Amino acid sequence: MPPKLTKAIIGAVIAVALAAAVSYGLISQQTSDSIQTQANQTLQNDQAAPAPGQKPPPPPENTIPQAPGQPGSSPQPPAPTPQR
Repeated sequence: MPPKLTKAIIGAVIAVALAAAVSYGLISQQTSDSIQTQANQTLQNDQAAPAPGQKPPPPPENTIPQAPGQPGSSPQPPAPTPQR
């Protein structure tokens, strides 16, 4: 498969996945735009996958500050329904 077609398919899959994540409220539109921009830049720069013996480059640092974990914020199982 030609490299240009491969990049187009990967870009389309990323775009669809991001659109679904935004529509389900998993990520914000701003986050989606940022991820899409980074993906497009990576695909345009012809960054090939590293050879099997090489370490991949470190991921970019997250520039969006994350809120610290809130106590009790883990998902709770649903309460059992009372029986009659």
